[in-house]
Amino acid sequence: MHDYHIYQDDSGTLRTDLFYEFSIPLDSDIADLDHPKADGWEYISKRSPTELELAEAADVAEAMERAWLEAGITKAKRVKLERCPADPSHVTQSGFASLEVEVWNSADQKILLSEFNLTKPWYEMPCEVDALLVPQTFMERIKQSGLTGAVFVPVSIKDPEGPLEKTLPPLFDFQFRGKSCLRPSRVQGAENACPFCGHKPLICQSCGHGNSICPACEKSTWTIKEKHGGPADQQLIVSPLSQREIPVLEGSRWDGSDFVYGAGDDPMATNFISKRALDWLLQVHATPFCARPVKFCIDGMSDQQQKQLAEIQKSIPS
Repeated sequence: MHDYHIYQDDSGTLRTDLFYEFSIPLDSDIADLDHPKADGWEYISKRSPTELELAEAADVAEAMERAWLEAGITKAKRVKLERCPADPSHVTQSGFASLEVEVWNSADQKILLSEFNLTKPWYEMPCEVDALLVPQTFMERIKQSGLTGAVFVPVSIKDPEGPLEKTLPPLFDFQFRGKSCLRPSRVQGAENACPFCGHKPLICQSCGHGNSICPACEKSTWTIKEKHGGPADQQLIVSPLSQREIPVLEGSRWDGSDFVYGAGDDPMATNFISKRALDWLLQVHATPFCARPVKFCIDGMSDQQQKQLAEIQKSIPS
């Protein structure tokens, strides 16, 4: 890593059997293409039956009338839930306070929505942040399971008098509220400050917020090695994505939740689930989702955190 100024610190006692990155594919049929096993995605749970299987059913005419729920976010209110203790301008957790979606299925389709269905709606302006829709039965079973860190916000259906909306069960936005405990990227061989004007920190070591564009001088502070201009280029060099792709969670900052929030207010950030939450989702055949192991550092954990860690390694009945 000596060739790079910004990198992911993989030091410490790391385990890869405790927490998993959690992703909902927009298209279940090609989930394994977007989440290849070569990138570490070990679990790919597709919808069953798939749309292709529906299309190839014996009664093709009837099969074509059935489809999985498709929706788009049309109205949303987001709230800032947590801020960085070192710099309150850094939002470390946000969520939907309210959400409205419009059903996109055609009027002659029968919407398939199973008990443990996970739906990721497309977003439209002004909302550019992902949501995760689940039916009421899913919400109730999660609450009964003993899994922690989940919050559910009721979803409004646009034009509730429409024929499709009348047949839908109550929907909820499934939010991960366990405290973010991602390890920040580190800076080496340079000061943790803008290389042009010295504004600091470049990367907040409390919450991981990074200033790729300096808020003071508005210059680009880092770039990849292939685009770096050499000794005359003051930008710092960031390590390859492959070195930073699998995140590290800090056990000493973990609040004991099974459903852990991702990285701040970043719409591209993913969330994390404990191994027992993953096992539960697999047991109830929740679909569709993809999961891959992440690194969890157990150094510096308190006795209470160690006790909570032991608890989340126990299987729970579905």
